Formats: sequence, C-alpha cells, structure tokens
Amino acid sequence: MENCCSCGASKAQLIGIVGAVLLILGCFAPLFSVTALGKTLSVTFFTIGFDIYGGALVLTALVIIGLLLVKKIQEAQGAGIAVFITILVFFADAVAAYNGIRDMGIIGSFAAGFFSFGYGWVILFAGAIILVAAPYVDHLCMVKS
Repeated sequence: MENCCSCGASKAQLIGIVGAVLLILGCFAPLFSVTALGKTLSVTFFTIGFDIYGGALVLTALVIIGLLLVKKIQEAQGAGIAVFITILVFFADAVAAYNGIRDMGIIGSFAAGFFSFGYGWVILFAGAIILVAAPYVDHLCMVKS
C-alpha cells in the first residue's frame, strides 16, 4: 500500500474517509423538495419521520471511518456496499412513490409537478461509490508504478 507522505495513511484510507464524509453530508442535503403555496419544503434524512434513517447512516459512516483508521479497508468496503444497496433501495422506493402519485390521473399529475428530487441523492451515491472503490486505488497505483 502506498502511504501519504505526511500522515502515513494509505490512499485507500484517505479516499474512503472522503466517501464516508460525503455520506454524512448527504444526510443533511435535500433529498426531495415540495413546493406549495409559494413555499418550498426540503426533506432530508433528518426531517421528522426519516431521522432514524439519517441517524443510522451517520452512525454507519462513523463506524466506517473508524474501520479505515485502523486499516480495516476490506471491512469498510463491505460496509460501503451495504450502504450503497440501502441507498439504492431508498431511491427506488422514492421513484416508485413518485410514479404512483403521477399515475393517479390528472390530479396526480398536477401534484407531481410540485415534487422534485434533490441533490442529496447524488452526494449519497457518490459517497457510497467512493467507499466501494477506495480499496482499488492502492492497486491501481501499484500497477502504474
């Protein structure tokens, strides 16, 4: 494993920590926006009703950071895969709910116009993908040199 010159951590550890931090930030970013009566409501993983999921994702990200700090990179990657699948299930459920509303006829189509997906999904997926890919960074660096 190739180490960073200043801190002694491998590139896989540093990139994995970046992915975990993105997961934490994604929990606070808007997942959905609903506009009604001129007001916009943003729904995050810490909005009432979803806060248990946000707490679980933040706790998981902190455990992953701990695993990376003690150089358990493969275990962190496994947790990253589990987080990716969890986020994928949440996103698929959100898309299905949106399509269900849209398919309710003219009133559903009208209501769906007030609903939009937020950029929080991009941050969450990016963090999870980075976590899954982090162990391969050291292998790519070894092949190059």
